[in-house]
Amino acid sequence: MFTKAHFKKSAALLALLLLLVCLSCNIKQSAMGYQHRIFMVVDSVLWKDLGPQVREGFERTVYTPLTEKTFYIIPIPLKKLSAYKYRMNIFFMGVAGEPNAVDDYLQKILPEEFKKGVDNGGYFYLYQKNLFARDQISLIMYAPNRAAFKERFRKNINKIYRIFEKKYYARLKKSMFDKDEQKKLEQFLVAHYGWKLKIQHDYFLAAQDYDKHYVWLRRMDPDRWISIWQIKADSAMLNMDSLVNVRNRMARWFYGGDKIIKEDSYLQDVDFNGLAAQKLVGLWKNDSLLIGGPCRMYVVPDPLDSVYHLIDIAVMAPEKWKEPYLDQLEVIAHTFEVVK
Repeated sequence: MFTKAHFKKSAALLALLLLLVCLSCNIKQSAMGYQHRIFMVVDSVLWKDLGPQVREGFERTVYTPLTEKTFYIIPIPLKKLSAYKYRMNIFFMGVAGEPNAVDDYLQKILPEEFKKGVDNGGYFYLYQKNLFARDQISLIMYAPNRAAFKERFRKNINKIYRIFEKKYYARLKKSMFDKDEQKKLEQFLVAHYGWKLKIQHDYFLAAQDYDKHYVWLRRMDPDRWISIWQIKADSAMLNMDSLVNVRNRMARWFYGGDKIIKEDSYLQDVDFNGLAAQKLVGLWKNDSLLIGGPCRMYVVPDPLDSVYHLIDIAVMAPEKWKEPYLDQLEVIAHTFEVVK
């Protein structure tokens, strides 16, 4: 018999189901497309004037040895926003002094406090998380006129770029390790070498040498790898010539004779997970095999011991863009941590 109690219970269940349906309708879809592409919503006339400066700020050159870019900007008009709104990176740029469709749109969506700050010089850019899709990065750059835009962009671009790069790598890391991670291999490295590293599912242990404190992790199609080894050294070794020689010596043992192309490489001081470190950025070649590609090597001090960990990443991908694979290797490299 259908009682009042049954009716109330059924009504409550129906209300719960309706709530879940409504919530599911409001859940944004995941961002899609290539992570290194930036779709810039901008008026075409404004882009013709400001575009070269903006491209230079975001499309930074990487030699692999081809000339590649860290990011690629694709300008689109506002009327095409609906076709691209779920892409990984959606940026907007505009000026208040030239009314157009983009300016009208930005005037509607920007907070009043931000618009007042734009007028008095206090604000220029605003990052928005998940504007149209989950894991999407959105940036709005807005100024009262073109001259102000050029000047504020010049003063702020390095900060804007660093923030974007940090968000980009965080999202890339999430996507890389969402599916699978080699926990057993990671535990093996902790037990035998005293450091840990997050390892994607397709990497394999290509070589190791306990005496040389060396590990080589590799992934194919295309060929890319990360090697880590520990050396005893002092600060006198931290110069270009010495580090190139150390890397070349290691390459003779394990990489079949790869060599750093010194004239196309440089050394820079960097922050590596809070530690003052150095980074060798350059190209490698193998004369006998007629192959080559980009490489990076971090020289990371151990704060508790007089040793350095050398974290080497490299790519060999003929006829393919190499920068996206370098970025993936950078993510893996920065998960390195000494375990005491």
